[in-house]
Amino acid sequence: MITYVTENDVEANLPIKECIEELRNAFKSYGKGISDAHPRDRIIKDRNVLNTMPGLYQDKHLAGLKTYYSGEKGIHFVVIIFNTEKPEDLYILEANALGRIRTGALTAMVTSEIVKKRRINFTLIGSGYQAESQFLAMKEMYEFENAYVYSKNIEHARSFAERFGIQAAENLDVLKKSDVITSITNSNSPIFDYSQLPEKYHINLAGSNFPTRREAAKDVLDNSETIIVENYVQAMKESSEIMDVNNKEKIVELKDFIVNKENYKGNKTVFKSMGIGLEDVAAGYIVLKNMGIFNF
Repeated sequence: MITYVTENDVEANLPIKECIEELRNAFKSYGKGISDAHPRDRIIKDRNVLNTMPGLYQDKHLAGLKTYYSGEKGIHFVVIIFNTEKPEDLYILEANALGRIRTGALTAMVTSEIVKKRRINFTLIGSGYQAESQFLAMKEMYEFENAYVYSKNIEHARSFAERFGIQAAENLDVLKKSDVITSITNSNSPIFDYSQLPEKYHINLAGSNFPTRREAAKDVLDNSETIIVENYVQAMKESSEIMDVNNKEKIVELKDFIVNKENYKGNKTVFKSMGIGLEDVAAGYIVLKNMGIFNF
């Protein structure tokens, strides 16, 4: 039996806080060797790109993948999930909103594993479609002493700030007083460098999975103490920031970090997020559970 889940269904059944905690569970399972995921694969021909991202969430008896096509006529995302206890049951979820929500939930989850104080100063770089879930997810985990949004287009930043009751930053001087910084842009060149950062920080770089793009200057990662990625092989293919790190030994996969945090110390951390299929399967599980379709 095939069940089709629409964007409206996803938005109604994927609370950010619940997604944060399910992603935490999924990566603990991954770190223990129970669940698994493979790097993104891309078929590129002319202007046509087919992306596939497989993942197995064994704890919930689910296996599937996120797949999306982009071309001259646009882009469309779906997540396809099999029930491993009953493989004839197949679930197809529209996944534009799902991807946006789980991307925000993931950076908030990783941040909460590192930054333990409850009140923080937070700066969000970027004010586009993906920025909203980044802000809302972080708000689920922290109280804000101060919260700022910066965009190269100050009017966009002001509009975002007005919607969410935070401050629009006219420049990046606010980074010096930020505990947590999240960047979610499509920039092709660095937006900030190490000289602009405070003595202690956690940074989420969430805006790109193409090596032609870059949000942080090389010296940010070279001076950071721990760099977290979802999948090392994927990061070395898709992220210019990760490719350029001088000391690759300080790069750790999230699955290993989350089950062995005591091995990774430091007050300067970076999470480079690019997305893997396990995240989408875990987010899809929440949608299906909340719709009453199944509950493992």
